Formats: sequence, structure tokens, C-alpha cells
Amino acid sequence: MSFLRWIDRHLWSLPVLVFLLCELGFSVWSAASRRPVLLAAAPLTARQAVYSSLAGSSSALLGLAVAAVAIIVAFGPRPAGTGTSSEAEHKKGEARTTIAGSLLAVSFFLLVAVIVATVALAVDVRPTGNSAITTLIETSGIASVVGLLVGGFGLALIVAERSHGA
Repeated sequence: MSFLRWIDRHLWSLPVLVFLLCELGFSVWSAASRRPVLLAAAPLTARQAVYSSLAGSSSALLGLAVAAVAIIVAFGPRPAGTGTSSEAEHKKGEARTTIAGSLLAVSFFLLVAVIVATVALAVDVRPTGNSAITTLIETSGIASVVGLLVGGFGLALIVAERSHGA
């Protein structure tokens, strides 16, 4: 239970843990298999199309994640009736900081996906895909999706909380 409480206080760690677990699982699967797995097994033209599409969509999502962090930062604590911040506003500020940290971790994985997919377009040209490149792209994508779900839900809660108190 304390581990889940720690995750709740450090939401940035959720996409990191997902990335590490998926990377470990896919690497072991790839090493244990006699044939290529997942994206590495796809034909060259299909892999190139995935890399191209992933680079474009990840860069767009990266822009959205950074914009969401900017929105969260703009929602500072509201002053209480006496001009000082209340304890509730302080706790809401900590929650906003936690969500912003999660979205920054997502931004990192989206950046990794953009860079690796762009490099893979030029480097991964053999009939069978490079398992290190494909595994890194797959796990970055999975970690990004998990982090975007958590961060997006948190951002929605922040906006709802802000509009409710207005």
C-alpha cells in the first residue's frame, strides 16, 4: 500500500515504471524468441510507415503536453479572503505540481519516440527490424500513452476544480 501511495505522490514515476517494465519484457521476449517480435517482424515498408507516422504524431502530442504544463503553471494558488493562500489552495497547488511532473515525464518519452523514430527512418533499412530500435520505440509509445492518460485526467480535474471555484 505504501508503494501505491508513493506512486500517487510521484505520478511522474508511473510512465517511467511502465517504460522500464515494458522494455525489460520486450527485450527478454526478443532475446528468447528465434524470430523477430512485434515491430521488428514487420516488413520494411510497414516499419518505415510506422516510424514516419509516429514521428509526426509524437511531435504533435509533445506540443500538447508542453502546452498542458504551461496551463497548469498558470493556475497558481488563489488568494484567500485575507489575501493569503489557504491550506486547501496549497494542497491543490501540490496536486498541480504532481500533474505537471507527470506531463513532463510524458514529454520526455514523446521526445524519445520522435528522435528514435526519426533516426530509425534512416538506420533501420534491413528486411528484419533492429530489435533495439523497435523495442525502444514501442516502450516509449506505451509509456507515453499511460502518462498521457494519467496527466490528461489530472489536467481535466484541475480545469474542473478551477472552473467550479470561479
